[in-house]
Amino acid sequence: MTRIPARSASLAALLAVSVLTLTACGGESGGGAKSASDFDAAYVMSDNLGDKGFNDSAAAGFKKAEDEGVGTKLLQASPSDPQTWRQNLEEVSGSGKYDLIFTGPGMHDNLAAVAPQHPDQKYVFFDDELDAPNVLSVRYAQNEGSYLAGILAATASKDTTSFPLSKNTDKVGVVAGQDLPGIQDFIVGFKQGVAQVDPAMKVQVSFVGNFNDAQKAYDLTKAMYQGGTDVVYNVSGPAGLGILKAAADTGHYAIGVDSDQNSLYPKNVLASMLKQIGTSVHASINQAKDGEIEYGKTVIYGLDNDGVDLVYNDALVPDSAKKAVSDARTDVVDGKVKVASVLK
Repeated sequence: MTRIPARSASLAALLAVSVLTLTACGGESGGGAKSASDFDAAYVMSDNLGDKGFNDSAAAGFKKAEDEGVGTKLLQASPSDPQTWRQNLEEVSGSGKYDLIFTGPGMHDNLAAVAPQHPDQKYVFFDDELDAPNVLSVRYAQNEGSYLAGILAATASKDTTSFPLSKNTDKVGVVAGQDLPGIQDFIVGFKQGVAQVDPAMKVQVSFVGNFNDAQKAYDLTKAMYQGGTDVVYNVSGPAGLGILKAAADTGHYAIGVDSDQNSLYPKNVLASMLKQIGTSVHASINQAKDGEIEYGKTVIYGLDNDGVDLVYNDALVPDSAKKAVSDARTDVVDGKVKVASVLK
């Protein structure tokens, strides 16, 4: 595996996202002959845009590429319709139109079945890995970014002067989507960051069971706050919008994930742990255009190449807390601290 430089209201209302099976984002909406652009890329999703997180971050990367003349197409699908995920992947793979096809979470088995049938088609598989000669796998060191989130959460819990919504309960938490290795990677990093600040602080963990049930995420988070938790880290994808709303409704702090979610509840969201999906999408397109991708490999985006990071809500996080996180970040990048991971 290789690290590469990165180029550079109501709950119902929050989740009111149009569910489109097939959506064009630039270029033509269907298959067939190549468009007039010199390079075309497609993104086959197992979900919809509007999550204010992972998928929206990816879409930003495609939009940047589109602004530079790349033809792009984003294929959305209901998260409860895996048959359409497979159909969309087969459609774009067989069209001969796309220089590069991206797909991500939830698509491992589909890509494992489809990619060998199209050996000349090139794929980028992000946030997961597949060993195939025509697939570039892209992973993110979410354990490293979560380590910083843990530093901030523990600091916020203990410093009730700078963080007046905290009660110094010695409890912080994580509400996660599913109990998967990639999600456990968030959790172990977060726990290590918390322990770095206070080894005695407790970290509570709850699982939604999926990444789309925002109401369940809301309920789990509210219960966690009622049990004395000061700060909850969102690791639930689209369902995480419920976590952030629970923080606002109960007057507690939360930390967002994937994209900058700070503005959703500016009185409650301290920061967001960014997985720079859009950055990696845009970089992969440029590298493919330049013939620089080594397919069959896995690349990692971490703290050392800006693949993950923590973006602050400046109105809530004082310089003293930022310095604690910055020092922790430097220790990881310099190799003084090794963040645990459940992934190889």
